Amino acid sequence: MGQKAEQRVSDRVPVGAPATIRWREEEINGFLEILNLAGGYIATPRVPELGDYVDLTFSLPDDRRHFRVRGSVVFVEESEEPGATGFGARFERPPAALIDAIKNLNRGH
Repeated sequence: MGQKAEQRVSDRVPVGAPATIRWREEEINGFLEILNLAGGYIATPRVPELGDYVDLTFSLPDDRRHFRVRGSVVFVEESEEPGATGFGARFERPPAALIDAIKNLNRGH
């Protein structure tokens, strides 16, 4: 009975979209695995540090537009296992077009 329900801005939607991630002097490619209105989880070979700001560039499934959004790293997952490294980012002032596109993804799931 003492369990807390997770409170999220919107449902998480699996995406699996290629993404380019930039922070400090780094630029790497990864995959935007999960997305919601507040942010997402990005699988990457290397990860930024907790609290770093990152610039994400990606396209969503069935949408030709490229979105660019800044985010802050809110958790980091590092592992020796292939494909198990990545980070969660909270969007900073996402563009309205991205919010609308995410809402449309939510309708499809």
